[in-house]
Amino acid sequence: MRTSIEIGASYKKRYRMNVVGKDGATTTVAIPPEVIDRKAEEVGLSPEEFIRCYKVVAHYDNFDGIFYTFEKVTNGDK
Repeated sequence: MRTSIEIGASYKKRYRMNVVGKDGATTTVAIPPEVIDRKAEEVGLSPEEFIRCYKVVAHYDNFDGIFYTFEKVTNGDK
């Protein structure tokens, strides 16, 4: 069972955002390497393999902030 953690109790690492694409249509943000390392270990892959085999999904709607999860890449994904 997962426990919810208040943001104030979390680790913080700040990153600059980069604007890419035509007319800055896309913004990229780095994910801390420690997050990738931990997720890769959870599924038994090296960080490099994890990055090749998984994609990050941003969840946002009517709550504050953005929640990120990882999903396995399928053949139809680009």
